[in-house]
Amino acid sequence: MIYKEQTQFQSQAGSDATLPTAPSDKNMPLRLDYIHAFPHRLCSTSVLLIATLLLIAASTKTFAAEPPTLIVPQCDDFEVTGKGDAKAWESCDWVSLNRRGNGPLDYQSRFKMLYSDKGVYVLFDGADETLTATMQEDFLDLWNEDVFECFFWTNEKDPVYFEYEISPLGFELPILVPNLDGKFLGWRPWHYEGAKKIQKKVSATGGANESMATVTGWRAEVFLPYAVLEPLRNVPPKTGTQWRANFYRVDYDQKKTTGWDWARVGPSFHDIENFGTLVFGKVVEAETPQEDIRDLKLADWQPKSMLKTKVTRVNTPSYPVIDVHNHLGGGANVLTEERVKRYLQVMDEANVQTVINLDGGWDDKLKETVAALDTAHPDRFLTFALINLRDFETEGWSERETARLRKSFEAGAKGLKFHKSLGLSYRNQAGNLLTIDDERLDPIWALCGEMNRPVMIHTADPAAFFTPLDQFNERWHELNAHPGWVFHGDRFPSREELLEQRNRAIAKHPNTTFIGAHFGNNPEDLETVGQWLDQYPNFYIDIDARISELGRQPYSSRKFFLKYQDRILFGTDTTPDPNAYRLYYRFLETDDEYFDTAESHHRQGFWNIYGIFLPDAVLEKVYRGNAARILGLKHAVNSTSKN
Repeated sequence: MIYKEQTQFQSQAGSDATLPTAPSDKNMPLRLDYIHAFPHRLCSTSVLLIATLLLIAASTKTFAAEPPTLIVPQCDDFEVTGKGDAKAWESCDWVSLNRRGNGPLDYQSRFKMLYSDKGVYVLFDGADETLTATMQEDFLDLWNEDVFECFFWTNEKDPVYFEYEISPLGFELPILVPNLDGKFLGWRPWHYEGAKKIQKKVSATGGANESMATVTGWRAEVFLPYAVLEPLRNVPPKTGTQWRANFYRVDYDQKKTTGWDWARVGPSFHDIENFGTLVFGKVVEAETPQEDIRDLKLADWQPKSMLKTKVTRVNTPSYPVIDVHNHLGGGANVLTEERVKRYLQVMDEANVQTVINLDGGWDDKLKETVAALDTAHPDRFLTFALINLRDFETEGWSERETARLRKSFEAGAKGLKFHKSLGLSYRNQAGNLLTIDDERLDPIWALCGEMNRPVMIHTADPAAFFTPLDQFNERWHELNAHPGWVFHGDRFPSREELLEQRNRAIAKHPNTTFIGAHFGNNPEDLETVGQWLDQYPNFYIDIDARISELGRQPYSSRKFFLKYQDRILFGTDTTPDPNAYRLYYRFLETDDEYFDTAESHHRQGFWNIYGIFLPDAVLEKVYRGNAARILGLKHAVNSTSKN
């Protein structure tokens, strides 16, 4: 299903995610280049192109510790009425669905499930106020309106599963979904008639079962014959058979989008590894075959170091910190008093003086973000704006966005952020990418120089992301879990070309300060980064989410920090977390050896790192001094004071 975007486009991912644009011509054929920021599937005739990003304005890290398990009772077949009034339903309990993230609609949502010799039965039930449903045919994009969904992955060895959606008006979307390396294709059932035909009925309570009717709730009762699931394996199920599965609901009341799930999954509803488990009839104990260690999969290899080395816990840094790269969210709905209070508690605990929030957006969202952070807590937060790249082909776009950015700066934004989507995702109708050095962006860069606002720019990604995902890729584990991060192939420019585009923009605008996110996104090649700093005096770099690269080359990194101590800024790209901050402090301040950094961001490679024990004078500049100078902070902490 597609979640309709409610607010500004570039800022919604909350991190440096690739945010592709959507085509402006509705008659234009859909391409992978035009996957929307939020969908997990798009439809084109009989083939549904499935995308992986489904974001509901909240963190997706709050999963249950273990996916849930449900015992499915067996029954005799009965007639589907849409009301769930068959006697057989009394043999099973309602199972609640969990509201996803910060969805605004607190509606009860639940389901039941049974199985017979001929198929499976599912009964959905949800409170509601309006039946937001207008589509009057099967096989349409039902996910754009109120919908219940179920996914059945009958055999974990096969990357293929069955998905079913039903609207409050009784229209359905049954598809078979191959999930191949993170790419999804949805296929309609062939000869969908007779024994293959799904039986389904819906009913409403408190009102008419009609489009946009005012109601108190609605139900959907479905019978899925095994014939429509063939040739999936483990169909029909026997007593003790296990399927992986998930159940979902989405509602669009009050022009607000809320989702629910049974098994807690990430942004995509197709996060099959986190699906729950259905056990048919009862649990049957099976003998676990003895595994041959010689057949161990690379994905299962989790080595534990036998080294015994010094462990230094740096609870607070030598100097108060300015974190120049973070994503706290934007807008009043996200930045509630409670959330901001949690941020401040972590910052105080880790001695973080100021955090730069890169999620400011533009217009009202920018103003709300500045009010919730910068104005409410002076000197603790600074907000960077974003621009809307979505309509870059339209006439007057450059002038409009430049004027909008000026207003953002006048409203309190302290800088501008560009995601890696610039250069990788935004395409014109001919399919050509908007380049970083496109002349239409010149007024934007110039305005930042005129108003002394730095540009935080994320260009490209780690070197391994631009190489094949094969046996030679050093970040195989990370990319295998996130195949959408691979930018190898003809669809994307080379990493070198992207960095050259950025550097041409830097050279063309010497009066504008550029901060290269993620160590200029080239920490694998410190010599080249040093050449950039020598060549472009208006270029700076931050260390966010790259200590895993820097720490595996500690000798070179230490020399680099000493030489370019006036050009390096502290940042994390990680929602404020005391343990994450402390790993950065440990890397910068100690000579500890071979320690894990996964908690600082996420596991970025199968190696550990070493500390670079920087002297106090360098630490002060990296932690805060350089950032205070670039940002023109008038109330920077005395540079000679140490904790």
